[in-house]
Amino acid sequence: MLLARVRRTLRERRLVGPGDRVLVAVSGGPDSVAMLDVLARLSVPLRLTLEVATVDHGLRASAGLEVELVRAHAERLALPFHACRVDVGLAGASVQARARAARYEALLELAASRGASRISVGHTRDDQAETVLQRLLRGSGPRGLAGIEPARADGVFRPLLDASRAQVDAWVKGHGLSCVQDPSNVDPKHQRARVRHGLLPALQQENPAIVAHLARLADDLRGLTRDADAEAEAVLVGAAAGPFLDSGSLLGAAPAVRVAALRAWGEAVTGASLGRAHVEALERALRGRGAAWLPRGWRVRPVPGGLAADRAGP
Repeated sequence: MLLARVRRTLRERRLVGPGDRVLVAVSGGPDSVAMLDVLARLSVPLRLTLEVATVDHGLRASAGLEVELVRAHAERLALPFHACRVDVGLAGASVQARARAARYEALLELAASRGASRISVGHTRDDQAETVLQRLLRGSGPRGLAGIEPARADGVFRPLLDASRAQVDAWVKGHGLSCVQDPSNVDPKHQRARVRHGLLPALQQENPAIVAHLARLADDLRGLTRDADAEAEAVLVGAAAGPFLDSGSLLGAAPAVRVAALRAWGEAVTGASLGRAHVEALERALRGRGAAWLPRGWRVRPVPGGLAADRAGP
């Protein structure tokens, strides 16, 4: 069942093409081990060239054993193997976020050096549902609730995104695949663990199909966001001139398009990602209700005919 589901996802979401060289990122957990095994079975009919990579973040004493487990899977499948080491340190906040950023940076560098155009990572439909719930809890708008991208512009893609964690676990058990469990997945100090083991099971008691519903919601919102971005791009062609934004076209645009245009213009000016609060401040400024402060010390002020941005802070 998992093999057919992944093959359908690869085809319907157009995640890979014949001749692609794919770097398969494997942590040693059930999701990534199952992903590697399935992609290896599909590599010949889909004409994919696979290489295996694992990243040691230096956060657990067992990391060396996990690297060797992934190496053994690569050798079993006769695939090239690469081990990367990154150092994120244990001090400070957001260790998991720093580890994730360092992991992707290492994988992208390795992929470039190996001529791989795609990097496969093992997020499932359950991971998607958990991401949507986490973002809902922190007040994200439609863009945040669109969840995990099936494929990113940098080549990272997720072949298991339409597969359930139960399907993954059944594949691992049914094929006798060795894997490890990340202890952070059950540590209640992490919100994702609380969502996975507390909030989501409670919602499933109300509706057993909630995971599928949340995943479909993410797909729907991603499509709507993509459409709004395309319309916003057309609006900005005549409205944006560097640090000045003409308000005429924006005030008459549909709300979703106006929000997308303000976000795109603000990110282009500042060179930084904008959160929901930043975009809401830009909307108030557009209507003449005070200045908006954006990342990196940028200020956006209402001026006759539109908005003007300048560097007014550190």
